[in-house]
This record gives sequence, C-alpha cells and structure tokens, in this order.
Amino acid sequence: MRTLSVLRMAAPLVLIGGLLLGLAVFAAWHVHCLQQNAAVALSSNVTSLRAAEEFEIGIREVRNQLDRYLMTRNRKHLEAVPALRRKLDGWLGEADRVATTEFEKQQMGRLQDGYRHFFREYDTITADAAPGELPLHLQELIDNVLNQEILVPAHEYLDFNEVQLTRASAENQQLGDRLVRSLMLLGLCGAGAGLSAGLLLARWVNRSIVQLSLPIRDAAGKLGEVVGPIRLSTAWGWQELENALQGMTGQIGAVIARLRQSEREVLRAEQLAKVGQMAAGMAHELRNPLMSMKLLVQVAADGTPATLDQRDLAVLEEEITRLERLTQTFLDFARPPRPEPQSIDLGELLQQTLDLMAARAEQQEARLACGLPAAPIMVRADPCQVRQVLVNLLLNALDAVPLGGDVEAELAEEAGGWLAIRVNDSGGGLPAELGSRIFEPFVSTKTTGLGLGLSICKRIAEAHGGELQAEDRRDGGAAFTFRLPASLRVAATARQARQPQPTAV
Repeated sequence: MRTLSVLRMAAPLVLIGGLLLGLAVFAAWHVHCLQQNAAVALSSNVTSLRAAEEFEIGIREVRNQLDRYLMTRNRKHLEAVPALRRKLDGWLGEADRVATTEFEKQQMGRLQDGYRHFFREYDTITADAAPGELPLHLQELIDNVLNQEILVPAHEYLDFNEVQLTRASAENQQLGDRLVRSLMLLGLCGAGAGLSAGLLLARWVNRSIVQLSLPIRDAAGKLGEVVGPIRLSTAWGWQELENALQGMTGQIGAVIARLRQSEREVLRAEQLAKVGQMAAGMAHELRNPLMSMKLLVQVAADGTPATLDQRDLAVLEEEITRLERLTQTFLDFARPPRPEPQSIDLGELLQQTLDLMAARAEQQEARLACGLPAAPIMVRADPCQVRQVLVNLLLNALDAVPLGGDVEAELAEEAGGWLAIRVNDSGGGLPAELGSRIFEPFVSTKTTGLGLGLSICKRIAEAHGGELQAEDRRDGGAAFTFRLPASLRVAATARQARQPQPTAV
C-alpha cells in the first residue's frame, strides 16, 4: 500500500519530468543538427572562398609575369609561369572538390575550360612562335583568354562564395537567437509544469486525506462500540491523521487481546467437541465386539458344563483383534506421526504394496495396474508410514470399484519439485456432499468405517513435508495423489537400478 501511494504521488512528477526531459533532448538534438549543418556549410564556403581567392591571386600573378615580359622582353619572367601553374592546379582542384551547388559547378566548368585553353595556347606560343611575334601572341592570349575565360568566371565564383559565407554567418546568428529563445521557453515550461504539478499533488494529497478520514471515522465508530468512544478532530491534516491513528492503535490492541481470548475459548470448545466426538465414536465401535464377547461368556456360563468350543474361541479372538485394531487406530490418530527416515525406493515399495493387495483384488475380480519409471526414485522417508498411506489408498480404491473394476497406481515426477504417487479407480467418484471434508476425522462413506484412515494419511504426508489430495477423474472415478517433496530424494546407486517391471498386477 505504501509503495502504491508513493507511485501515485510520484507519477505526475515523473510524467511531467519525462515530458520536459524529452523536450529538452529533442531541442538539444535539433540544435545540434542545425549547428552541424551550419558548421559544414560555413566550412565549405570558407574553403571555397579561400581556394577561389588563391586561384585568382595565382592567375593575376601569371598575368603580372606576362606583362613584365612584354615590358622588358626578359624571358626569366616566362620561366616563373610553370611554378605558378603547379600551384594553380592544386587550388583549382580544391575549388572543384568543394563545389556543391549547381552555380558553382557551372562556374568551375567554365573556369576549367578557360584554364586548359589558356595553357594549351600558352605552351604552343612559347614553343613555336618566332621571337618577334611572341609578344603580340601573348598580349592577345592575355586579353582574349586569361581575362575573359579565367578571371571573369573566377571572380564570379569568388563573389558567389562571399555571398554564401555572408548568408551562412547570418543563419548561424539566427541559430544562436533561436537557441536562446528555446532555452527561455524550456525554462518557462519547466517552471510552469513544476508549479502545476505541485498544485495538483497538493490537491490530490488533500483529497486523499479527506477520503482516508471517512474509513477512519467509520472504524473509530465501530471500535467505540466495543472499547468506548474515540475522540477525533473536525479539521483533518497530517498531524490530526497521525493522532487519530495512534489513538486507534491502542484501541485495536485491546480488541485484538479480546479476540485472542475468544479464539482460545473457541479452540477449547472445539477440542472438547472433538474429544466428545471421539469418545462417542470409540464407544460405538467398542460396543459391538464387547456385546459379542459378552454373549459368548453368558452362553458359556449358562451351559453345562461352562465351556467354549473352537468356533467360540475363534470369534473371541477375532473380536479381541478388532478391539486392538480400533485402539491402535485411535492411538495413531491421537499422537502425531514421527517419521523415522530411511533410504527407500518408492517404486519398489509401491510394487510390494500392490503385491499385498493382489489377493484382495482377485476376490472381487478387480484389475490392478502399476506404472513405474525406468530409473529408481530413492528418497529419505519412513517406509512403514509410507506403506500405511499406500495400503489405505489402495484399500479405499478397491472398496470403491464394483466387480471387475480397475485400480491403477503410478509413480512419476511432477513440475514444481514433487514426487507423486497417484491411485486412480473406476468407481463412482468422490461424494459431492463431502467436498474438502473428506480428510476430516470421523468423515466416512463406509457404514463400518471410523473415518480416521484418510485423516491419518494426510497427517503422515504433511509430516514428511508433502501433501495428500483427492479429485474426481474426467472419465469417472476418483484419484488420490500422495506427493513428497523432491528435497527428500537421494542419489540411487548402480546396485539399485530397477529391472523393467510389468504394468499389470
């Protein structure tokens, strides 16, 4: 109950906190993606801008060297062009690598075409033109190719990247502003959600106190009828609730003491009733054999001479044996069973018990069947008490089946760590009017029975840590299951390996 209350109180806070955490995580992820995109775009624009600037500077340096040659006719200025060309190749490749937009790719195509055209013409002029015609051809190459086909698209490419860089910087600034607004909104939402959760929690706690006061008042009124009036406050809060519960605790203790006294009195009355029931049952069962013995003695006393023949002595012996058996049955019921555990094979013990019942089964033309596992099941248990349970269950099963009925006993391991001996019969099943009372003392369906056999068997099963259950079978008849815990099981030795047993007895 305490855990449930804590969960109910914490659930709104956890829900709101989870929503805010999810919102914060989503905002952080979104900002991270925007910042990453802006950083990539900014880095690409900077790289493109630098490559374009370096390329334009290199082209202007080439033109400067060519202009110096035209002015001085000194070929050392032409010798500097190859080194500049190698640098231009690198910056042109870098600019082409970072060109991502359609406009950049178009400008790079124009620029590369003009660049290849320029140096193709330049190599042809410097290699084939006469010294007197070289300056004129170089001037035409500068004016028509270098200025128009290289510098113009290079400058347009540079201007485009400057614009893109300015735009990326503006977007980065907007991202920062957006981040500030998001954090402010998140903070306001968190504060508002916390305030709302606090108000809802306070309202729920107040309502819970009011609802709790109703059963407390009701309980106090009922206790007041037994132990006297209990004073309760009209205004309810945590302190008033605690005071009321403390006051009721003392009163409940007094009620519990009275209940325990009543339980002891009821238990004493039940014990006296059981003793009376046992005495009545004992007197009823002893009356018949005593009456038979009394009649035999009276006949012998009235006869001349006062003697008893062999038949009379046999009747006396049978009745005395019956008295001993009744006395032993009451002793077994009165004293709790004390098992003397030994290492026994349940399968072998079950088979031996069935062999003892074979003669009884033949008399009423009943069929006995036995199902045993291939490997022996060794346990630590009292063999005499276990045999007593098996004999009682088998006798009850034989009593329940008509002529030609079936009785089956099987030993198996069940889920949950149980070793089960099940006795099934094809009789009429369990009496519906008895139900779970079938294991109570003096409850029997037999006209000559005491109703103590199943009660004693149940106590033996419980003394071994097991259980005894009864149920109706789906196809007719009853099934009694004697279960022992698997913790009683011990390892079987090689000498104890069981040979295959027939299933029918």
